[in-house]
Amino acid sequence: MLRRFAQMAMLLMPLPLAWGGGFYLVVQNKDAGLTVEAQGCQDYSHARITGQAEGVVNGKRQSVPLELTPTEKPGTYSVHKQWPTEGKWVLVFSGTSGDRHTYTLVDLAGSRWSPRMTMRPVSAEEIEAALR
Repeated sequence: MLRRFAQMAMLLMPLPLAWGGGFYLVVQNKDAGLTVEAQGCQDYSHARITGQAEGVVNGKRQSVPLELTPTEKPGTYSVHKQWPTEGKWVLVFSGTSGDRHTYTLVDLAGSRWSPRMTMRPVSAEEIEAALR
């Protein structure tokens, strides 16, 4: 009976918990820009993180690859503004550590921006919707 209960619990448990912890990117607004940090239940200090600014300026779509600068804290990078002031912009970050992947979309519109994390790549439709 106990074995059956354990099997049912594993089926109901969210998949990241069954893997022993998640992997995600924490994006914070700092004085001189943003920081992006790989976090989770394991050591993600060697995770590979990339970023791209996606925007619309005067009705034209633009993409700007972001340069991420390593900080003193392993797995953490600073991001200074590298996209134009004009237009509407979102940032898309992706993280890879071994066979684990994570993605974060940051909508920069308005005074309150909020990162949205996902375990699948951010789709073109999600980017376009955020830029409307």
